[in-house]
Amino acid sequence: MQGLLAAVQVPAVSHAQFGQSPEVLNKINDAETNLCVWQRPSVRQVSAEVANVVEPDLDLRARTTARMFKQDVQELLNTAGLNADDYAHWVDDLAQLADMFFAHAHRKEAMVRIETTIDDGCRRYHVDRSHLRLLSTYRGPGTEWLTNEQVDRHNLRSGAPNEDIVRYGQPYRMAPFWVGLFKGSLYPKMADSGLVHRSPPIDGTGQFRVRFCLDC
Repeated sequence: MQGLLAAVQVPAVSHAQFGQSPEVLNKINDAETNLCVWQRPSVRQVSAEVANVVEPDLDLRARTTARMFKQDVQELLNTAGLNADDYAHWVDDLAQLADMFFAHAHRKEAMVRIETTIDDGCRRYHVDRSHLRLLSTYRGPGTEWLTNEQVDRHNLRSGAPNEDIVRYGQPYRMAPFWVGLFKGSLYPKMADSGLVHRSPPIDGTGQFRVRFCLDC
């Protein structure tokens, strides 16, 4: 099954950096790097709160800043009928990730998104049309991605199907609670080498994903 090895294997490629501490995210500034992953463990209190999210089609999003992030997220949760006070540990965790993101993005504003889904989301491999993205999946399987060597960039750009984009092998997958920084096509000198990724195929499996994303 595609993606099955992703949570236990880390590829030895120069463009993707992995580490057990958040300092690994600092390597996103390296010119060749298009992915940094902090392989952090799950947080018990956060997992318990996220387990109470049951609406399968949430799509909460807003423009935010480092200073207003926590308040904006609380308002998003409240508007969706999720009492932000019941998710205090989760909100604090999101705020810590946002601080890291803004420190690396060097941007005043970003788009925050909190999504839940029981289907496949973005099925096709793609590169984000963005500068930088932070992703963390709090529940369910994480984002799948390909090494540069696995990708046929010509077929990717021409709109070819996934089977013609992947030259060989299986995609790698981020584990729950891991934090990824992805370079998109708008990052300087990444127009043709941003990270190629997709949502994991879960349609019909009964799996439930809760995903957090920051884009700029």
